[in-house]
Amino acid sequence: MFIKSLLFSFVLVTTQLSAQNCSPFIKYGLKKDTLSLLCPESMMGDLDQLYEKIRDVHPNPYQYCSKEELDSAFILAKTAVRTPKNILQFSLVVSNFLKTMKDSHTFFFLRDVLFLYGRKNPIIPFYVKRFDNKFYLSRIYHDQIPLGTEILKVNELSADSLYKLANSYCPLEAYTSSARSELCEVMFGNVFNVFNRDKSRYIEFTYVDFSGDTLVKDVKTTKLRKQYKKGNWYPAKDFEYTFFKNTGHLRIYSFEPKNDVKFRKRIDRFFKRVKDNTCTSVVIDLRENKGGYIVLLEHLLSHINSEGKTYDLRYNYKRSDLDRFETLSKLKKIDFIKKAKRVYPKGMISKEYDFYKSPKGTVKSILYKKELKNRNNFVYNDSCTLIINGLSMSASVLMASWFKETNRGEIIGSPCYGSQSGTNGNPASIFLKHSGLPVSISTLILHPENVNRDLTEDLKVDQKIQVSLEDIKSGNDPFVSYSIQD
Repeated sequence: MFIKSLLFSFVLVTTQLSAQNCSPFIKYGLKKDTLSLLCPESMMGDLDQLYEKIRDVHPNPYQYCSKEELDSAFILAKTAVRTPKNILQFSLVVSNFLKTMKDSHTFFFLRDVLFLYGRKNPIIPFYVKRFDNKFYLSRIYHDQIPLGTEILKVNELSADSLYKLANSYCPLEAYTSSARSELCEVMFGNVFNVFNRDKSRYIEFTYVDFSGDTLVKDVKTTKLRKQYKKGNWYPAKDFEYTFFKNTGHLRIYSFEPKNDVKFRKRIDRFFKRVKDNTCTSVVIDLRENKGGYIVLLEHLLSHINSEGKTYDLRYNYKRSDLDRFETLSKLKKIDFIKKAKRVYPKGMISKEYDFYKSPKGTVKSILYKKELKNRNNFVYNDSCTLIINGLSMSASVLMASWFKETNRGEIIGSPCYGSQSGTNGNPASIFLKHSGLPVSISTLILHPENVNRDLTEDLKVDQKIQVSLEDIKSGNDPFVSYSIQD
């Protein structure tokens, strides 16, 4: 009831809703407003389109739920849209339906609404951390409020209501649970920016300072477009590295860089310095790494694969209009086919090509046995530590799984957003035809071949480390402090 009442508080007209004040379509370019009402038949049409696409594109939509459960969730969603709803209300219906699948790559991401409707709108980027059901500021644009202060309200929205709303949009992943709280903390600020109706240059924060006094402060906003263009809020670099005495610390923010060739070269350069400096310890830090290209993960593994094993990864595909091949450009399709005809018949590209010649709807499982090599043919064999947290996703989950399966070293931090049995990937984006809401659907399921498929719960860390309130206030990084200790 809480979520329902909160959502309806954002409706401009809260009296009688009828088909006369709703629209069959939201016309972007003419009327961009999250409070625009959609007619029931339009929302039902969008849900029909979504479920049909899931069944057409996803290799196994019943991987973590039964067909009966997903069908029931679909009926419940259609029941929920029997009256007109605004975009935000409908997005919650879509999100609840998708969560039934427990696939974090098949999701509606609330932040996308900002790009659709609020590219020029004022926003305030900020994150919180939750301790004992209280919310403390962990980061804010231009450091306008001291970090570590308790947040009570942002404008008229209570901190507790924002967290509950963030939780309602937060996707599930298999049968894991620990990581969701960390994602909710990050989504906290996004939720406010999406639901905030005040377009002024200042946002009112109500918070408790370090002396225990309750204060109210007007915080200056910025624009989303400006933040992304300048890279002021999200990491502008793919990774960075630092050396502490005999330890090399490699922080990788994403496996989806702007330039994959430069990414490989920089990975090579880091490990060359590890060799030159005769480092006896390497720390690979994948906190907040949302994943990316598997081939770049494999390149990283080639430098620490001390046992010289192949990386055996099973891909589960479904032939569809949105699979990897169909989404290539014409030139890339031609290039792919040429390569497939030249290479070893039982190689990876050939296996894919044989699959792509099959009829739409075909599901196939392909085993890739990748020989892990780098251009310098250098393998680091000494101590290696992996740092993960609840925002380590997708390819980062596969990295953690490989680390665990090979016993390569200690894993510290908190459970990642996924299980040891693998992850989904290569999501295809669709836009629902009436609401225009963007939804991603997995086109691929990846399983490490040598890992038990039943390991679908939290991937356990060897040493649990979390940021404390004092760490936030002091700016201390407990993960680095632990990993480089003598």
